[in-house]
Amino acid sequence: MMVLLETAKLRQTTRKNLGLVRVYSKPQGQQPDFNEPFVLSADRGGCTVEDFCNHVHRTLVKDMKYALVWGTSARHYLQHCGLFHHLEDEDVVQIVKKKVREEGGRGRFKSHSNTPARIADREKKTPLKQ
Repeated sequence: MMVLLETAKLRQTTRKNLGLVRVYSKPQGQQPDFNEPFVLSADRGGCTVEDFCNHVHRTLVKDMKYALVWGTSARHYLQHCGLFHHLEDEDVVQIVKKKVREEGGRGRFKSHSNTPARIADREKKTPLKQ
């Protein structure tokens, strides 16, 4: 039992001395994945939300709207954060992406017909024979 406590302390002090930060990801609508953390450090790029997004995938930074953060770096339980929020050890991060705009409006403002918008764009009918 004593050996386990000493190895746990050794791991903790090693992480602290190296400046390693464990960040857990949370998919939308699911529980956080505490089995596989993303390990960030100031020496390997930084410990911000932007660095976390780059660690997951390079295009995630462009598609990100905001991040939801739980943990010691958040001022309150669920904090909306931007790219430059500094993450701390054992934070949980959920990335919310921008929604893709649909062509032709949204909801009741959506165009439902395929007819031309202007009268001049309509096809002309053949004249009647007399």
